[in-house]
Amino acid sequence: MRRRQLVIRLAAFAAAAHLSFSVHAAEPADIVLGQSAPLSGSFSEMGEAYRDGAQIYFEKINKEGGVNGRRIRLITLDDGYDAKRAQANTTELIEHHQALALFGHMFTNTVFASLPMATAAGVPYVAPYAGNESLYARPANHILFMTRASYSNELDALLRHVQAMGLSRVALARYDSAGGVALQKDLEEKLKEIKLAPVGVATMRLNSLQPADAVLKIVNMHPQAIILGVSGDDAVAFVQQFNQAANKVPVQFLARSLIGGHQLAVKLGKESRGIVISQVAPSPFNGETHISREYQAALKSANAAGRKLIASYIGFDGYIAAKVIVEGLRRAGPNPGRPALTKALETMHHWDAGDFIVNYDESDHTGSKFVTVTVIGAGGHFIE
Repeated sequence: MRRRQLVIRLAAFAAAAHLSFSVHAAEPADIVLGQSAPLSGSFSEMGEAYRDGAQIYFEKINKEGGVNGRRIRLITLDDGYDAKRAQANTTELIEHHQALALFGHMFTNTVFASLPMATAAGVPYVAPYAGNESLYARPANHILFMTRASYSNELDALLRHVQAMGLSRVALARYDSAGGVALQKDLEEKLKEIKLAPVGVATMRLNSLQPADAVLKIVNMHPQAIILGVSGDDAVAFVQQFNQAANKVPVQFLARSLIGGHQLAVKLGKESRGIVISQVAPSPFNGETHISREYQAALKSANAAGRKLIASYIGFDGYIAAKVIVEGLRRAGPNPGRPALTKALETMHHWDAGDFIVNYDESDHTGSKFVTVTVIGAGGHFIE
């Protein structure tokens, strides 16, 4: 009798285990997106903010049942803003993790190092945090989809601000890099168009936190305005050392969005007041757009679950980028491959993300040309 009961129990256990395995096996696989970003070094705060902004949107979608019943899993690997590490990360994401798409790779050197790899493999490369003009060329790279206005668009907005303030002596602090050279060339051409010329240019090494030589050179130029072509902690160090060296002689700092405005406001404190920064997204703070209200609600939900996230422009950029790729995934169907996702994104003609328009077609993957100008005010608040 006991032996019979034991056999029955074992059979029931085996059946339950088989059922559990069958249910588990029937669950659709996650949609894997791969990102290489600086989670260490001078740009780590920006890397984390962009990743987290995207992640809270993916978490929101997963709670709602995923995309066509499939969860999204973002795998982010640290590259410390090093091109070789970004290449190694890209190989790992494509070959080992089998990422459906690369999403949110960050900054010029690492984007330029990894984009050819994605192109060769036919992997969609969506929402890189960069804005070099070559990324917006037509006809578009068939796998590259931008979500931000170009650096050149941002520079136009900053120079309009310079003109409105009546400033004429403009200097440039840039990186000793290909991206820095491109910025200098673009600035010189745009200043020539408005009948101005830069009073001079100074360079510093990326990720060095050593702006002393550049500071001394620019102080001696006696500029009225300085375009900051450096970012993150490098920009913080430059502004601090310039203010000390210039002995409080007033100068207007201006920068593009990739400088990391929140980082400046926090680390510079009162010294950040008055810095002009172009932005490629509407305000994430005032709730005037539908997508900013969504972002604020997602932040609140994430923080209620134990996170400690704060609203920022770069985090909002990540949130918008995540919403764009999710819409592409929805249009690609329940089991999208890489070509299907590429074609699906190209159907997003004048798509409204929530008072923020994204536009793709077969020949143009620009996405957005939205630019606004903000000023860091008292208490680190951004004023449009």
